[in-house]
Amino acid sequence: MLARETVRLGNGHSWQVYSGGAGPALLWLHGLTGIAEDDPVAVALAQTYSVIAPVAPGFTDLEELSEIDNIHDLALAYDDLLGGLPLAPTIIVGHSFGAMVAAEIAAHCPGRVEILALLSPLGLWNEAYPVADIFAVPPTQMDDLLWHDGAARDAFRARRAAAAEKQSLADQLITVMRGLSAVTKFTWPIPDKGLRKRLPRITASTLVLFGAEDRFVPRRYAGDFRAGLRHGETAIIPGAGHMVPYEKTGEIVGLVNRLVKGARR
Repeated sequence: MLARETVRLGNGHSWQVYSGGAGPALLWLHGLTGIAEDDPVAVALAQTYSVIAPVAPGFTDLEELSEIDNIHDLALAYDDLLGGLPLAPTIIVGHSFGAMVAAEIAAHCPGRVEILALLSPLGLWNEAYPVADIFAVPPTQMDDLLWHDGAARDAFRARRAAAAEKQSLADQLITVMRGLSAVTKFTWPIPDKGLRKRLPRITASTLVLFGAEDRFVPRRYAGDFRAGLRHGETAIIPGAGHMVPYEKTGEIVGLVNRLVKGARR
């Protein structure tokens, strides 16, 4: 389990942050489903790393986005957080929307990032294989787009349902829609806000990883990311969809460990 705290920065802003584990510092940037103290990927990473998992602005309170107008402001907000913790050049692992944010941090502030892992990243657009319009999908059907492994999906649902058992269905849907609203601000109408042009600024050793069965962000985007990176490698995981870190947690953690060891060798 991770511990939750509020980190207050010198600029007057505050962040809700989950943390746990021991070892090299690792920043985990969550995807569309947010972060909780029992997040299985963050907990698995905490077996090897000192995991810090901030809640993305807007996921707790949409008012947090009032001073964050664009993707550049968002990247600089995370830069402020990293400076306030403080963290030396560190490992950043992001999933989905969080992977897009991780790439933007690494492009805007290359000195902040030593090693970068992008899992099912948003952030690019190709007319030949467009990203699916998740915002047109009813919340009750969103899981069908994101997951490939039914057993992993059901386990994730059960864990979240147990944590939210005191919430009404309406409150649970409000939480989902608040997170999607935060993501929409930085990905609508298409997710590429210039990241393709900024990818060459990333100096960190980078792994770009997709599930082979991703129906939200097609796996062909792995090649698009790789084409723009200086030090990038790609991996495609069979039998997994957009939620690949939750469907193949052990395999993903193993690949992150290999990336870190290889970059530091």
